[in-house]
Amino acid sequence: MKGLYRLINIEFAKWIVFIAIVCLASIITPLIVLQDKLNSFNEYTVNARFEDLYATSGSAMWFTFFVVLVCAFFLKTVYADYWGSKSIYTYLTLPVKREALYLSKLFVFMTSLLLLLASQLISIRLGYALYAAKVGSYGEGAFIMHNGFFLAMIRSEYFRLLLPLSFSRMLSSLGILIVAATGIYYGALCERSRKFYGLAAIIATIWITINVIGYRMNEDINYNELKSLYVSSASLFMLSGFFVWHSLRILRRGAVA
Repeated sequence: MKGLYRLINIEFAKWIVFIAIVCLASIITPLIVLQDKLNSFNEYTVNARFEDLYATSGSAMWFTFFVVLVCAFFLKTVYADYWGSKSIYTYLTLPVKREALYLSKLFVFMTSLLLLLASQLISIRLGYALYAAKVGSYGEGAFIMHNGFFLAMIRSEYFRLLLPLSFSRMLSSLGILIVAATGIYYGALCERSRKFYGLAAIIATIWITINVIGYRMNEDINYNELKSLYVSSASLFMLSGFFVWHSLRILRRGAVA
């Protein structure tokens, strides 16, 4: 456990400045684009609901950009161990299990994704505060909707994807998070070990994930379909288990180059 704890500290030292900047940017950027949209609002026009305003402002695309940025930085930390000083070979000779090296990187990566998700939720709440302040300036607050933020979270498929409100959706979102983290790491290890057949599982994961996100972003249209998320969630968890198992197998055999 001491070895794992030290490796986690080493990984966090690589991430701390970067993830702090990205999280701060993920909070501020949506507020800027939302405020720009709110400037055109007035009490004599039909104003969009908050969730519609958030979608049309491009804030969701900014969140996607920051997620890709975090994933790219994670790959950089993985490949940096093989370049320059080739520190990966030093890590593999340390008196700790190789599982500790794998788990430390995966733990820090998933923690960073969760921090980014938390930052996005904070930004959404602050964005609603801007929206409410703007609408509240009309007619001495007569147009403010009670529990408006709660209703926006229920109505928006995108918000429910980030913060699910039912058990099946929680499992689905958790499955997407875990399979994304383990799959990206697994893809890097397959490339380093030249085991390209493992990419077939990654392609299957991408296909399932895209279908799940597409379904959940259009649940109002597909509400009458007899489609359960439990099957897709189970598939994502099984693929995550495979990624972890095969990644550890690659590291134990020292197949990385």
